[in-house]
Amino acid sequence: MRTALNQTTRRSPKTKTANPSLDIRPEFLPDLSAVSVTDLLVSCTFEDGRSVSFPLTWSDKLVNASNEQRQAYEFNAHFIFWDDIDEIIGVRNILLGNQLRWS
Repeated sequence: MRTALNQTTRRSPKTKTANPSLDIRPEFLPDLSAVSVTDLLVSCTFEDGRSVSFPLTWSDKLVNASNEQRQAYEFNAHFIFWDDIDEIIGVRNILLGNQLRWS
């Protein structure tokens, strides 16, 4: 019988994703080198030469933002920030195609 006190049956406190190939450590992600925003898309270029675009509809905050707010972004190697609308999108979500759905 398994019990919580049995050391061999305890689970690790860290939860793993169902697909281990999606457990990507940040140091293995490419760095952003350029970002542009249009009326329909956010386009990202990475230091390794890849380009990836995603629709504004991935983010309710971007869809509902004014053009001026959409253009007021900053980015670093791993994230794009829109301070005016409190939105942050990370490289991992961009590359894995994760739609953002929080309000």
